[in-house]
Amino acid sequence: MTTTLAALLIVHVIGGIIAIGMHNVVLMHLLKKAPNYVFISRLAWSAAALFLLSWATSAYYYVTYYGTAVKPRILAGAAPVAHTFFMETKEHIFLVLPFVALSIALCASYLRANPDDGLRKSTALLTFVALVIGVATAASGMFVSGSI
Repeated sequence: MTTTLAALLIVHVIGGIIAIGMHNVVLMHLLKKAPNYVFISRLAWSAAALFLLSWATSAYYYVTYYGTAVKPRILAGAAPVAHTFFMETKEHIFLVLPFVALSIALCASYLRANPDDGLRKSTALLTFVALVIGVATAASGMFVSGSI
């Protein structure tokens, strides 16, 4: 693996983990009775940007390295299910996550100018869903990485 690919993989992992943590903070603030929508909006947009960055770096890594160098080793190893189920599932679920993050950021921006309790609760639910998807995706990535 080249230094560039290693750096991209590091950006993918750390960016994704930080974005998941940001969504946790967004959720906690949306659950307050009087949330600071400016703070929530900024944090939600930052999380969306990090998810997009994580998405882009992982796509490049997957296309240029994972498919030819890592995937065959996993499939030949003791836990081929790490790729056949967990990686395949992770790939498809992760495709949705940046769009969910963008939806959360858009809702948070709307709430800045138009506070609405119903939208706040719906955005909190969507953020919870994004948080669950993010944690499941990260856990799947750890399982796949540990199966080599």
